Amino acid sequence: MSRILSLRDVKRTYGEPPVAACAGVSLEIDDGEFVAIVGPSGSGKSTLLRCVNLLEKPDSGVVTVGEFTVTDEDVDLDVLRRHVGMVFQQFNLLTSRTVAGNIEFALDTAGWPRSKRRARVAELLEFVGLADKGDNYPEQLSGGQKQRVGIARALATNPSLLLADEATSALDPSTTRDVLELLRKVNRELGITIVVI
Repeated sequence: MSRILSLRDVKRTYGEPPVAACAGVSLEIDDGEFVAIVGPSGSGKSTLLRCVNLLEKPDSGVVTVGEFTVTDEDVDLDVLRRHVGMVFQQFNLLTSRTVAGNIEFALDTAGWPRSKRRARVAELLEFVGLADKGDNYPEQLSGGQKQRVGIARALATNPSLLLADEATSALDPSTTRDVLELLRKVNRELGITIVVI
C-alpha cells in the first residue's frame, strides 16, 4: 500500500504571545484508509487539516500529499487542490447557483471542458442520492442534502484524498449517520482516502 499523506513535525501558532494550534504533529496515512482525528474543541484538529491543502500555512514542518510536497514554496495550489477535496462544516455552497451549478463550478474552476461537465455532475448527483435535486437551490435543501452537495462538489475532480472538517457537526444524529455512511461509500466504492475531523 502506498502512502498518500505524510506530516512531519508540523507546527502552527497564532497570536502574540504565540499559542500553538499544532505543536509538532507527525502522522502517515496510506492510500485507501479512512482516518478520524478526534480531540476536544480548540485542540487544533481543523488547523491541522487546513495545513494539508494550505488553507493554513504551517509555520514549520513538511506536509506531503502523494507526490506533492505541499510545504514547498513553489507548489502549484491549483493542481494540489484538484487532488485534495474538502468538505466543510457549514457547507459553503453558492446560494446563487443550483445544486448542479455548485458542482459544475468546481469542474469549471479545475478547467474541465463544458462537454464533460454535465455528465460528471449527473454521475455525482446519482452517487450522493440527489439525482432529482439538480435544479434546486441550496435554500430548498435540508442540512443533510446540502452536505451531500458539498461532498459531490469535493469529489468533482476525482481527488485522491478527501478532507472532511467536522462535516456532520451541524446535523442531527440521524442525518449524521447518513452522511457518515455516504463518506464510507466514497471510501469503499471509489477508493478515496478520507480524513475526517
